[in-house]
Amino acid sequence: MATSPPLPPHLLPDRQIYVIISTASGARSASSYYASTLEPLLSTHSITHIVHTTTSATSIIDLITAKILPACTKGAKQTILLLSGDGGPATLSTHTYDNRVGSIFVRPVLVLFPLGTANALAWSSGLAADPVKVMLEGRARPLPQFEARFSPGSRLVVDEGRKREKLGLNYDDDAAVVYGAVVFSWGLHASLVSMSDTTEYRKHGVERFKMAAGKLLEEAHQYKARVKVRRQRGGEWEELVYPSPSPSDTTTAESAESTQPLPADTHAYILTSLVSNLEQTFKISPSSTPLSSSLRLVAIRPPTPQSTTAAEITRILTLAYQDGAHVKDPSVLYEEIDGLRIEFLEQEGIYREVCVDGKIIEVAGDGKEGSGWAEVNMLPGMGMDGRRVVEVVVPI
Repeated sequence: MATSPPLPPHLLPDRQIYVIISTASGARSASSYYASTLEPLLSTHSITHIVHTTTSATSIIDLITAKILPACTKGAKQTILLLSGDGGPATLSTHTYDNRVGSIFVRPVLVLFPLGTANALAWSSGLAADPVKVMLEGRARPLPQFEARFSPGSRLVVDEGRKREKLGLNYDDDAAVVYGAVVFSWGLHASLVSMSDTTEYRKHGVERFKMAAGKLLEEAHQYKARVKVRRQRGGEWEELVYPSPSPSDTTTAESAESTQPLPADTHAYILTSLVSNLEQTFKISPSSTPLSSSLRLVAIRPPTPQSTTAAEITRILTLAYQDGAHVKDPSVLYEEIDGLRIEFLEQEGIYREVCVDGKIIEVAGDGKEGSGWAEVNMLPGMGMDGRRVVEVVVPI
């Protein structure tokens, strides 16, 4: 008589197992997925669990602060089966921390069921194709993270852009802070995520991003900020420099205008990523490997003349669907970095919006240089600045 294979360590009875159902993620199918697929499977294996269904933007935070974090600091073993998109892991990593003096911290293990729109972490980690198989046969590995800090007063955009919520400050009370494991962006990418984060857009699945991008490209806004990069830990901040356009890049009668350099404060698409894919076939960073600790920058030179913005950006982003071919385009800057800093020059808050793992943050500022800023830093896995507070189950 055949016997079932043993359960992996993250599903054994010595752990407290939570199921978090993010009701607003993606096409809002998490509840039905739990009822039809996950709950019967857990029952078959006699896996006892506690179900937590989200009712607001702070539901996961409330569970973390009330239950998960206190248990982590007491050495308890915990597993979280998360039915969510990329915003769920970001929330868990932001509000779970291990720097309490004298505490015994045991990292919770995250099992991801990708029910968001893009599911970048799941596709990049190789678990999206069969999350049930990964849950039963995969292994837990530490989740690399970056820290994103913002000028005080920056707020989380919620309720389809209608409301704003305060962000927590760091220990020095001089910056708002969140943590991410997927992507940080400003410019076109952040704007299209923000615009498409509505019930109506979500009905279209991943196509929502292309729909929003089409409208934004018609506007052809040129984003204003001072952008700097740091290429190695402890290094100096350097001004971002785009590849110089060449006459061969343009074929119109306006080629002479096209080859004029843009001011250093003009941008179109600024993105840093810890993952390879933002969607199943949209490979934004082909050099990224699963759960690596390398932060990579993708920056697209603002097209000139401005009238060519829609066609040129569309051309470049289409190449990302061709196994990441966009990174070889002469208009794209692609490199590994340790940090990114943006000093905003935009008066309107909508153009100071950034994206962290699918969540939108409106950076505080008034358009004057130095009044609003965002800074992204890769977090090392070890040492005084190290931060690995969550493990994620991936294929063996």
